[in-house]
Amino acid sequence: MRNFGSIGKGATILLLSCGAPSVQVMETTEEGHEVEAAKERQEAKADKALYDPGAEQLTQIGPSGPAGVEGAAGILVTVNPTSAHLADAEAHARHAKQHEQAALQLEKFEDVACQGITAGERFACPTLMSDAMATLPNGVRLHTGPKRLPTVLAHMRCNLAFAHAHGYGEDALCPFAIKGVVANPAADQTGVELTSTDPQAVEALHHLVLTPFHGL
Repeated sequence: MRNFGSIGKGATILLLSCGAPSVQVMETTEEGHEVEAAKERQEAKADKALYDPGAEQLTQIGPSGPAGVEGAAGILVTVNPTSAHLADAEAHARHAKQHEQAALQLEKFEDVACQGITAGERFACPTLMSDAMATLPNGVRLHTGPKRLPTVLAHMRCNLAFAHAHGYGEDALCPFAIKGVVANPAADQTGVELTSTDPQAVEALHHLVLTPFHGL
């Protein structure tokens, strides 16, 4: 018979699973992150319930000598066959935490961007605050004049933050229903440029110029 040593009960081995996938803040809305976090918490609870800290199973590691040689030493170790469930529970808990942190970041992002703007105004589409709209290769330009530019730009950035946090609507008559849009002042400081690197978003922005009514 081959000779197997044992490292005993005190050396129980945990079988680890892969870590939790990373979470992107903008991959969904604040509510979406909260829903995913709740799902991950439930998965963590279910996996933890399957873990038995007292479970034991002898498993051979080795042999340490040349394969097939009679008497080559091997090792018997005591493992916990349910340890993978504990590792999975911890991974789900980490993923839940990532979603919870992402939801908080979106909430803070909106709060900072919307300082001084009421909750009702965050639903409004501020394109009526512009005098005219014109197409750009990567979006549209809204003329506001230099005096109104800071107010209009702040309102638009608030609307973009609100859309990031709460979701994008189906009505593309407002540019803040279009995912991937950013707002920046025009170089001459007389208007706001709404642009995107997404061709579909640019097409939707161009459609706004052709729409007679682009308001609420």
